[in-house]
This record gives sequence, structure tokens and C-alpha cells, in this order.
Amino acid sequence: MTDYPFDQAWEHERERLTALEQGLDQGTIRHLEGLGVGPRWRCWEVGAGGGSIAAWLCQRVGDDGHVLATDLEMTFLKRLSYPNLALRRHDVAADDLPEGSPFDLVHARWVLEWIRDRRRALARMVSALKPGGWLLAEASDFVPLFHGCESDIVRKVVTAVVLGTARRVLGPAATTISQYGRRLFDDVRAQGLLDVESLGRVEMMRGGGPHCTSLRLAMQKTAVFAIESGALRAEEVEEALARLNDPAFATMSAITMAVWGRRPLGGLAQS
Repeated sequence: MTDYPFDQAWEHERERLTALEQGLDQGTIRHLEGLGVGPRWRCWEVGAGGGSIAAWLCQRVGDDGHVLATDLEMTFLKRLSYPNLALRRHDVAADDLPEGSPFDLVHARWVLEWIRDRRRALARMVSALKPGGWLLAEASDFVPLFHGCESDIVRKVVTAVVLGTARRVLGPAATTISQYGRRLFDDVRAQGLLDVESLGRVEMMRGGGPHCTSLRLAMQKTAVFAIESGALRAEEVEEALARLNDPAFATMSAITMAVWGRRPLGGLAQS
């Protein structure tokens, strides 16, 4: 895993994750319901973050089901209390697969962007599925904000901050953090799954709302990289943050690309 910039010791990280959950959970849950997640399912939530989807899965699969929630930091996950929930610190890119495989479902949202060898991480997730089990992966693509935002200052600052953070984390592969959504379908399809489908979600995000709040806090945490490089001035960042908190502001959100596929009952299909 890379040097993920949003540590849970940061005073605003719980607020940022809550806003992200409020903006994304509804769409994720629709996908999970569409896959038929239900009683007795065994589920692995990769990069569980604040734990909202892990909690939903626990309620959905019932007492006879099981949910494993993993992440690099466990502060927020430890606040969850469900008898069918197991927690584990785990790096999907490097650590051995969790005990207790195989799973009916493996899900990751806005996680793969931060991993250098994404296809390897996907392959590990697929190998944890039982025959017939489902992979659901979701990744962001910031093209609407980079090219479609009508506010010049927001567009400039978002682009510089996101790409500056990406360069700090991934180096030469920087743009793939902010534009991985468009590549996710091919990477999942390369895993030999059946019934691979995809859907992108985008909405108008409004100043002070969940999408704008999560983005504003993320920029507040990471803008220092763009300022230090000379790409932005501090006053430009402050102006953009104020716009993201202004109820009169609206623009298209980043796209969340969801891709899902089913492990064959026999061997994995050839891509």
C-alpha cells in the first residue's frame, strides 16, 4: 500500500469519512442489493474506513452471516459492535489473504486508486471468493471536476491539489489515482470473472453538502503539497474551500465507477 495521506489521527478525518459515506453509501447499497446480498452471506469489506458499509452488511447478512472488515487503520472500525463482525488490520496489496475464505462477496470502494499494483490486488480479492461469489469494486474518476467545473478557481485548485497529492503518493503513476475509474472495468475483466458489468454514478454536488464537504476536507488536508510545489498560492486554496462551503455553489461530482463480476463455478475464465 502507498503512503495514504488521510490518517485517522487527523482531527477532521471522522468528519471527512462521514461526508464521504453520506455521499456514496446510497449508490453502493443499491449495487449490493442488486447482487443479492442477504442472509448467511460471508462478506469481506476491503478498506472499510469509517465502517458504514460494513455495518450495513452485518445487518443484511444476519446472525448466520459473517462480515470481515479490514483496513490499515482500525480506530473507527473498533467502534462497531456486531456479533457477526470480525475486524483485522490488513494490507490487501501485501498481506496474506484473511483466514476464513472463501467469501460470497468482496467489496472495495475508493481503495484501489491508492495501490500501485492494482491488478495484483484485484487478483488477491478474487482468489478470496468462493465459486459463484461476487466482486464489487468502486473507484473514482475526477474528470467532471478537472474539465467540467464552471468555477475557474475550484477547477484550478481541485486539479492542482489532487494531482499534487497523487504525485507525492505514487510518483510517475500520479494521474492514475484521480482517473482510475475509467480503467477499472478492464482491470476487473482481466481477472477472468463472469457477468462483468459496470455503472458510473455522478450527481450535482452542492456547497456544504456531503460531496463538497468530503472534497473540501480532503483538500484542506493535502493542499500543502501543491502550495509547497508552487502550483498554488494559499489564498487560492482558501477561496476554493470557501466556494465548496457556499450553498449557492454546485458542480458535478467525481464519477464513482462500480464494476462487478462473478467467480466461475469452475476455474477462472480466460480474459
